[in-house]
Amino acid sequence: MSLKVASSLLCLAIALFATATGQLLFKMYYVRARRVFLFSALGTFIIVPAFSYLALLNLSLAAVYMSTAFTNVLVLVMSRIFLDEIIAKRHMIAMAFIVAGIFIFNY
Repeated sequence: MSLKVASSLLCLAIALFATATGQLLFKMYYVRARRVFLFSALGTFIIVPAFSYLALLNLSLAAVYMSTAFTNVLVLVMSRIFLDEIIAKRHMIAMAFIVAGIFIFNY
């Protein structure tokens, strides 16, 4: 794997985690009604397009676009960790399908 592709994968990972973090912070703002969560969510959403663009420099649009589905999995897992939300069995099955779909599509 070349350094360019590796750096694009890192940028994609940052974009995915920033999107999931922004969604989690927005959920935290809704639950706790503290403006710091709202402004933090907006801040993380602002950096996402830049890192998505950097990821697209060496990865295909299809791969980057399909990988964005992984944010749903990240939000569920992060909500469980930080907000003590329950992940139902049907959510776990859905997460497995999402991960399998991304893997099958990209490889």
